[in-house]
Amino acid sequence: MNPLTSTLRRAAFAVWHARIRKGLARPDRVSLLGFDLVVVPGVLNPRHFRSSRFLAEHVAGLDLTSKRVADIGTGSGLAALAAARAGAQVTALDIDPVAVQCTSENARGNGLADRIHTLRSDVWERVDPALRFDLVISNPPFYSRDAEGPADQAFAAGADYSFFTRLADGLGHRLAAHGSLVLVHSSDVPIAEIAGRMRAAGLSLHPLREHRGVFETLSLNEFKV
Repeated sequence: MNPLTSTLRRAAFAVWHARIRKGLARPDRVSLLGFDLVVVPGVLNPRHFRSSRFLAEHVAGLDLTSKRVADIGTGSGLAALAAARAGAQVTALDIDPVAVQCTSENARGNGLADRIHTLRSDVWERVDPALRFDLVISNPPFYSRDAEGPADQAFAAGADYSFFTRLADGLGHRLAAHGSLVLVHSSDVPIAEIAGRMRAAGLSLHPLREHRGVFETLSLNEFKV
């Protein structure tokens, strides 16, 4: 990206963020993909951040009957809800307890609490090591820096993208036979950084689709053994 484009992009993002900032400071009722959500302050709001919707739209089109799915960094729970409605038993994980509670309440509010188990966990940290998943999905943090607070964990992947290292390190013994990982990828993140971590874990990259937005291009990428 050339310097002028980068400057204009940052300016446009600042204007956009200023417009929605007040809305992010109070609970927001959101209707998306046939779900009614309450998104509390500090949780990534899929009304404003396209990445959550992009992942959930993909998941909603899958047949996940009798499949086991892990949603890492579940946030409001939109993708977890889509997976549960598609037939899966879902383990919805987030490092932020506010997001975990938000997902739990949205699962109950949409009649899917019996199909979604929520858990506060830093990636695989507290997941039962005996569990195997047919599909792992994630709208991951995109930026290579340490989080400045709980709400910033949705954006900050840690120094040197350590989130992706932790994610990749657990995949080898977390995926069921023929299982896969589907990630939303922002053009803000060099894909080589992610693909390299996954390749070290024995997974190869398979692009699925793209969405070109004002601030970034979002990609859905599948990683399979």
